[in-house]
Amino acid sequence: PFLLMVLLSYFTGLEIAFKIVTILGTFLLPIFTYLGMRAMKFKFPIPIIAAVSTLSFLFMENNSMWGGNIPSTLAGEFSYSLSLSLGILFLGTMYQGMKEKKFPVINALLLALIALTHVYVLLFVTLTYSLHLVMRLFNNKNLKAELKYYFEVSILAFLLVAFWLIPLLGKLSYTTAYNIMWGWEDFEKNFVPLILMPYLLLSVYATVYLLFNFSDDRINYILLWILSAAILFLLAPLLGVVNIRFAPFMQLTLVILGAYGMNLILEKMDWLKGKELIIFLIFLVTIVWINNVKLLEEDFKKPYEMLKKLEIGKASYLLLKNLKEHTIPEILKNKYHGFIPSWIEWNYRGFEKKPRYLEFKAINDFLRGNFSDPRVVYEHSDYYNVYGTTRAFESLPLFAGRATLEGLYMQSSVSAPFVFYIQSEIGEQRSCPFWNEWPCATFNLEAGKEHLKLFNVREFIARSNKAKKALDRDPEFKLLKRFGEVSIYRLVTNENKYVIVPRYEPVLFKVTPFRNWRKISYEWFKNVSMISIPLVFVPEFNEEDARLFKLKATKLEDLKAIELNKSCSIEEDIDFQEIKFRTNCTGVPHIIRFSYYPNWKVEGAKNIYLVSPSFMLVIPEQEEVRLYMAPTIYDTLGLILTLLAAFYIALILGIRISEIQSLSKFLKR
Repeated sequence: PFLLMVLLSYFTGLEIAFKIVTILGTFLLPIFTYLGMRAMKFKFPIPIIAAVSTLSFLFMENNSMWGGNIPSTLAGEFSYSLSLSLGILFLGTMYQGMKEKKFPVINALLLALIALTHVYVLLFVTLTYSLHLVMRLFNNKNLKAELKYYFEVSILAFLLVAFWLIPLLGKLSYTTAYNIMWGWEDFEKNFVPLILMPYLLLSVYATVYLLFNFSDDRINYILLWILSAAILFLLAPLLGVVNIRFAPFMQLTLVILGAYGMNLILEKMDWLKGKELIIFLIFLVTIVWINNVKLLEEDFKKPYEMLKKLEIGKASYLLLKNLKEHTIPEILKNKYHGFIPSWIEWNYRGFEKKPRYLEFKAINDFLRGNFSDPRVVYEHSDYYNVYGTTRAFESLPLFAGRATLEGLYMQSSVSAPFVFYIQSEIGEQRSCPFWNEWPCATFNLEAGKEHLKLFNVREFIARSNKAKKALDRDPEFKLLKRFGEVSIYRLVTNENKYVIVPRYEPVLFKVTPFRNWRKISYEWFKNVSMISIPLVFVPEFNEEDARLFKLKATKLEDLKAIELNKSCSIEEDIDFQEIKFRTNCTGVPHIIRFSYYPNWKVEGAKNIYLVSPSFMLVIPEQEEVRLYMAPTIYDTLGLILTLLAAFYIALILGIRISEIQSLSKFLKR
């Protein structure tokens, strides 16, 4: 999606390109559902009913975080929406492709696009067509041909995305899993809201009808979509992903099955003439239903509660009264009763149209700097929605040019648990997204400021009275300026350096198995008395490391604080993918306070060590040291495989074009 934005921006400008791509998945879902059903050879009117039915899924307002519907897209899940649209198209073309052994390259390209758009949809479609193949193994005369087609599409798609997928898998341990299990009560309440209820009933009817009348392999295939989503929902914690993001696949499948059920009912009505007109009426009824379903929910809420208490008379009276005085008059107006239009306007009018834009701009201008400056931290607060979003200050790198702690894609960094722990210490309101594996703290500015120093934070954006009062009392913080409800403070005791020589000797710390190093580091991080003693994590002790580091340990209880007693002069130059520094302390450990990642390489030192909490440590062999980002074996291998896949496709296209040209010459003769 972001590559699409960049390409489109050359014609429209970046802001317009961003808006177009974010809504692309929403507008493509009905179209790609239609094409997917056509690819599976469903006859009129099933594809068009299915396309119309997806509108109810899109306008479902009961959740805004699961994915696929318009509220989820407006909340930021636009990549999911686009991938979901591609996924429905792919499931249709893949079904027919496996059956007719056609278009393997097109299906591989579609699968690759899905992979490069959103991984949840990739998991869903891959499991679906794999289960479909497994089921066909027991009743298939063309087994060899179908297996060949399956592996041709799968392997080619894998090779096309190898440049991204192989590095991802190879370096997965340096990301942060988000394996949150959604509460069952919320799932049960929102899984089939009123807007989807007609489709649930129609899909049940379609399934039961087929069980007792005839078998349609295409419907069996669509039912597999629900099974695949359910399996992934249950396995989500093992995969390190959020389980609820697989629920939309089940919801959308119910809508599509409901379209099939609706057509079964139409087929029973032989007396109906002009099916095209009936389909148009279905479209109009769908629009009226979508516009008024929220109205019905509100007007029927109290009568329904009375009915549950067996107050049948009161419930009937109130229902009739509501229908006469409010429900029917409002339905006749046919206005949309949900929040989607207002949210669309809020999102797409931009920062400049928000109530406090001038204040937001003034804050960014005040903090303006560059990437070499110390970091800025901001207290988490819903108040920031007056600037456009509660996550407005995640854009400090864009609007102020400054580095901060919390960013949009929190799973991408190995440092994420430590960042959210700091956030919970310095603010009244906390988010703590990784609570099940990395529990957070409560407000504790005394401990929090030590962690801020550790992460080289100089400026503090505070919003709550609790935080501001604590900061005003603390002599280590200086109030710089107030902007309405927001105050900017400076941590005056911060070193303001990304490259430092630690006060105490680093301890070579053996972790077995090594993947547990972050759990050890998290315990170390939570104990403020320990954080001045750096832990250098290694899987085994070896002679070279033992020569460089004086202290060794395997337990936190064994840590010793021995002062280095080094006064070093360090000049640093920080860029986006390069860190250079000059030091007069060769042979002494230097900590670089950026996240460790396998792509970092070093000149002027022998190795880059992983040091607590998640930083890098080098021991300079010369005065000038350079760290830079470079490809790993995973990156190189992935790129080579992708280039091979691209060459293979180009070769096939060349052969096809040659065949067409030869045929054209033959026909002319």
